[in-house]
Amino acid sequence: MVTALAIGGAELLAMILLSVYGARKLPPDARVPLHWGGRRGNFQSKQTGLAAYPVIGAGIFVVLAVIGVTVHPHGRTAAFAPVLFVPIVLCVILLTQVSALDQARGRGADTR
Repeated sequence: MVTALAIGGAELLAMILLSVYGARKLPPDARVPLHWGGRRGNFQSKQTGLAAYPVIGAGIFVVLAVIGVTVHPHGRTAAFAPVLFVPIVLCVILLTQVSALDQARGRGADTR
């Protein structure tokens, strides 16, 4: 359980650092895509797009960690431990963020 949380924490830190990188490298008028809930073409301002990924990642991290600690308070491993999903889910969000920054780098204010 501790290992899953440590890996999830490292992925969350990577999301934050990636957003800082995007804030410094993307042009001020860049539009960052947020493809949540199956909505394609949802481009947001640079600040909103860069903040969304770490905030959503942190929310998911907290929810899964609290559920995992509540369900398994003594750290015992079970066949279904919600904490084990933390690194998997955060990895998907991190990869989505990398893709979004790549798309934002290639597009400026002309994308709506």
